[in-house]
Amino acid sequence: MTQRPVLKACACLVDERGRLLVFHHPEDRSMQLPKGTIEPGEAPEDAVRRELLEESGIDYSGELLPLGTIDRYCEAGVEGNKHRHPQLWHLFLMRAQAVLPETFDHVAIGSPEEDGLVFSFSWLTAEAPLENFAAPYVRVINRVRETLRG
Repeated sequence: MTQRPVLKACACLVDERGRLLVFHHPEDRSMQLPKGTIEPGEAPEDAVRRELLEESGIDYSGELLPLGTIDRYCEAGVEGNKHRHPQLWHLFLMRAQAVLPETFDHVAIGSPEEDGLVFSFSWLTAEAPLENFAAPYVRVINRVRETLRG
């Protein structure tokens, strides 16, 4: 029997300089993008706004540019997951509506695995290396970079 993928929404928020908002995850000890599970009955567009708010504190009401999807097979023990499973990530490019700090911390809310964790945010430049990101995030970042280059 084929396992249905867990649907995820990934926020690709860029500033006026084309830098991408990323954060350090204290438990996974890696760099990530704001992302989370799409709840039953929730549209991906609503989920991506909710996930950005829960993980960064940014309440985004601007335009969403869909960047398509990526498939990921998630191993047990990765990003708080207890079981191996397929995922389907819905990617959205978002353009910052206000000037945000160069770096900031936010206490995550909304998910039992991440409630209370402090995420440390910063901006990733177009030429920054990606060795601190897991493979699916590298795929997303490269798609954002290609889109911004046009």
